[in-house]
Amino acid sequence: MTEEELDPARRPARTRLIRIGLGLAALSGLLGGSAVPTAGHDWRRPLDHRAAAVAAQAPSDGSGDGGPTGYQRASGTVAARAGSSRVYGRIQAVLDTQAAALLRGDEKAFLAPADPARMALVDDLRQRFTTLRAMSVAGWTEKLDGEPEPVEGGWRAQVRLGYCFVVSGCQPVTVPVSTRWAEHTGSPTLVEFGTSGTSDLGPRPWEVTDLRVAVGPRVVVAAAPRYADRVAEVLAAAEEAAGVADRYARWSPPPGRYLVFLAGPEEWGRWYGVHQAEWVAGYAMPITDRHTEIVLNGQRVTTNEVVDTLRHEFTHVVTLADVRRDYSKQWWLVEGIAEYVRMVGRPLSEYELLAASRRYVQAGNTTNVMELTEPPASASTEDASGRYGVAFLSVRWLAERFGEDRMLRFFDAVVRRGQSPEYAMTIELGVKWASVADECAAYVRQNLD
Repeated sequence: MTEEELDPARRPARTRLIRIGLGLAALSGLLGGSAVPTAGHDWRRPLDHRAAAVAAQAPSDGSGDGGPTGYQRASGTVAARAGSSRVYGRIQAVLDTQAAALLRGDEKAFLAPADPARMALVDDLRQRFTTLRAMSVAGWTEKLDGEPEPVEGGWRAQVRLGYCFVVSGCQPVTVPVSTRWAEHTGSPTLVEFGTSGTSDLGPRPWEVTDLRVAVGPRVVVAAAPRYADRVAEVLAAAEEAAGVADRYARWSPPPGRYLVFLAGPEEWGRWYGVHQAEWVAGYAMPITDRHTEIVLNGQRVTTNEVVDTLRHEFTHVVTLADVRRDYSKQWWLVEGIAEYVRMVGRPLSEYELLAASRRYVQAGNTTNVMELTEPPASASTEDASGRYGVAFLSVRWLAERFGEDRMLRFFDAVVRRGQSPEYAMTIELGVKWASVADECAAYVRQNLD
């Protein structure tokens, strides 16, 4: 796997790479409220701030009276670069030692680079160490991202942290943070260690929260302290959901561990820089094409609802892995398959959104899934529930009419490979949409009568 695959900031530029915010609303029978699943981040290639800084500092072609000559400017640049290179090596050596200390569980060595007089920094690093070790960190790297920048009293340096959990040999995903170092004759001393910013889907939960953790065979659950007594129950429910979702990892292996965070009210609007509404039950945050982290709203999701919520969210993880195209126009299929897996093996009578879906259709809304669009931001819970229900029933009809395997091939063609639904239906299912559209719509209406 290349660094570009792991880090969206290092990929070649694309016009627009969208990962739908897979927020599962607290819909209808689950929770109250008047809102709709919230979209997550659009992924765009970030501005190269280092290049911008170099351009801003570049000298003009003209030279004023008393200004440095070209030779003087060149000499100063060479000297500065030489100094930065020496500092780069010294700081990187400290970072490598600190990373190794975390992986072997040596807290004293992990804290050693920090200025002991800066107690807030030491306490923050100790919390990170404790949390990451509890999460069974298995891969951890700390790499300078560019040359250190001279500042008063030392250097400022961008560091790219890489992390992954539990599975030996796992490939870390990376996130940038800012650090500051005091300049001494010995090893550089760490005086600031920042957190990732909103533009980099930060802060990550383990950066800013003293998490309570449980690790299972398929899932890591990490919760805000107020939910410490729910961790074991949430893990058991998450393991059950993973057992179902794993069966739908048809295009690549499922993750070594699903990563689930349980947020309290303080964390809900802070983690990943996402400001979800309080009524949203959870969302899947795509960190890279292959790595997605799940956040549950501890205020809204009871332990009994975790299995259903995570069946839905884990389905997004396994069905959308490695997809780099914009699939926002196929919302009905993306969410329909997640609801399908949530309900697989269960009778329709258990589907909580049936009543709301029935009212949605009775109000004259479409049952033609090709006309079904994502709920707008202004939609009510009733409207969102109805759209989810129509999407779910349409995907369930595909599976019953053509078989689950062919339904999944249709999903692959449309969502993962970007074919039009009409074309994919002809190729994968052997029928033209025009010939079965009424049949699909009739199935939806029949099950909502």
